[in-house]
Amino acid sequence: MILDKSCIAPAGHVQFLKNRRVLPVILSAKRFNDIVYRSTMGANRDKLAAAVEDERYLEYLKKGHDALSKHFTNVGAHSLDEEKQAKLDQELREAEIREKQIRLEDERTRKERIIRANRILEELKPGQRALHHALMESEMIYQRKYNEAVNREILQNAEDQQRRDEIECPETLVPASSLTEEELKAKEQAKAIVVRALFLKDIEERRQQKADEKEQEIYEGIVEREQYKCLHEQELKAAKKLAEKRREFCRNAYRESLKEKAAVAKFEKICNKIDDRVICVDNARRRHLDTRYNVAVNAMRNKIIQNRERQAVEVCRQQEASKQQNRKLHEEIVDRYDVEVEMDEARRQCQIEELSKQRRAYQRIEQRQAREKRQKEAEIRRYQIAGRLKNHETNKRFANIEQIRKDKATSELRSILFGQRDEFLEKQREEKMRMAECQANPYLQEDLNFTNDALKSAKKAREAGRPIYPIAKAVEVYRRKNQLDVEPEGRMVQRSKLRDYCWPGYHSKADLAYRQYEHNEECRQRQESDRNQIFANCIKITKMAAEEQPYKPCVPSCPVKCFQHRGMPPIDSNNSIDVCRQVCYEDHLPIRPCPGSMQIIKPCKMDSQAISNRNNDNYDESLAVNRPSSARISDIDTRDHPFIHVLSNDPHKAALRPSKTYCISRSDRARTWR
Repeated sequence: MILDKSCIAPAGHVQFLKNRRVLPVILSAKRFNDIVYRSTMGANRDKLAAAVEDERYLEYLKKGHDALSKHFTNVGAHSLDEEKQAKLDQELREAEIREKQIRLEDERTRKERIIRANRILEELKPGQRALHHALMESEMIYQRKYNEAVNREILQNAEDQQRRDEIECPETLVPASSLTEEELKAKEQAKAIVVRALFLKDIEERRQQKADEKEQEIYEGIVEREQYKCLHEQELKAAKKLAEKRREFCRNAYRESLKEKAAVAKFEKICNKIDDRVICVDNARRRHLDTRYNVAVNAMRNKIIQNRERQAVEVCRQQEASKQQNRKLHEEIVDRYDVEVEMDEARRQCQIEELSKQRRAYQRIEQRQAREKRQKEAEIRRYQIAGRLKNHETNKRFANIEQIRKDKATSELRSILFGQRDEFLEKQREEKMRMAECQANPYLQEDLNFTNDALKSAKKAREAGRPIYPIAKAVEVYRRKNQLDVEPEGRMVQRSKLRDYCWPGYHSKADLAYRQYEHNEECRQRQESDRNQIFANCIKITKMAAEEQPYKPCVPSCPVKCFQHRGMPPIDSNNSIDVCRQVCYEDHLPIRPCPGSMQIIKPCKMDSQAISNRNNDNYDESLAVNRPSSARISDIDTRDHPFIHVLSNDPHKAALRPSKTYCISRSDRARTWR
């Protein structure tokens, strides 16, 4: 028997060469390993091995438990109910721990979702969107400058290459020929005559060709008309012949149809006669068959009745014989039963005597076992008394440990109860404190977050080489629109030193009032710190933008743009026209025409000073243009910066949010940012 037939097996690639439509199946190593794993039932083998390992480990634990239990001889064996109760308690503790873990996990997931939702809502606020727009604008400016630098470099390289080409390949003049001007003219004239002759010859050839083509077209038209005429005559003759053939065919078809109609009528007449004869024969056949069937059915019915009568007589005879046999059998069974009852009664009496003997023997054995049990219990009782006397110190130490544990639990419970009481009182005091909480600015934290994010973005932009001007502009616009301001310093209400010792509840009320004062002061200091941080961030962003793009004073030009933005000021003469030349509007002029009613803006303080100084004879206009206003910005480092402007105090100007600050005097305004 040949077991190895690998040599006669067809090669795997031969079938793919014969049939190109069959594509081989390509399997990865992982998929092949999975197929082999499933085919060899690897999962079942792993499960079986894991089950065997678990059983072995349980057996190992059981043996260790038995070996450990041998050392505790005084511990009594637990009953089955106690083991079940201990197991149930363990399951309940595990379920409680599991529920607590699930609850903590759900709470953590919920907090993460809330934090993520709050972060998304924070990013959707106008300030954050403006900051994001500023970052995109900064990136766009950087990319635009980079592209412009690349284009300038490409243009410079092209100009340098052109300059090098001009240096290496200069323009040179082609030297003139040795011919004279008359010879050149004669040569050109001869060439023109030759060209004219060739041109005329070409024109004549084209004219002759057109005439020949026209004559050929006329001849072809005559021939084509004659051909069409002959074809038309042939078609007329063919049509006449076809019409004659059609008429002859119709006559022949009519004659044939008459003959076929007569033959069909004759055939139908013959068929009707045949059908009548067949019907008559069938009726006679049915009549004879019905007669024979009725005779046979009657004979069969009579035969069945005779057989049933004969069978009934035979059954009656058999029933009489069986009754006699059953009567004899019943008599025999009754006699046998009486004999068996007598025998059973005798046997029962013998068994009762035997059982009484066994009962007396068992009673003697039980009395002996009870005596032995009482003796053994007395010995065990004596041994236990001796053991208790021997382990008195151990029992005393155990009792002390139990008492210490109980005292510790009692102290812990007492501390928990006192802690709950203190916590309740603290919550009550905090509730009273919240009722008297200071009025905090709800937008302060949002402003602080915005300035912090803007400062971080500005630092990242400076590290990445991106322009900081759009970020500084967004911060300045945000500060102006939201009316960010520094409130003047307030005074803290100190605690009264007077005590009314006659009123018992004075101390608790005074402590509560003082804590409310401290809470309000902490709230105020926290808000002041946040405001200082906001303006510190603004100053840092402004300085970074100033380092990137130094300040250039605005050059005064035609005041039409200022008129369009601020309206025509009230003037008495053309000599007193002067607008705030230190104010430069960054937005573009409106596309629509100027409105009919222009808004009239009061001249600022510096403009009034400039007008009064201009009326003087010794007034220098160059100094007035570049002189900053000390009444608006007091910081020397940020006074001349283009991104720090004075906000207008126009009450009709719409703000992004309502201002919760009160009015500030002119002296305070000189110390703060407006």
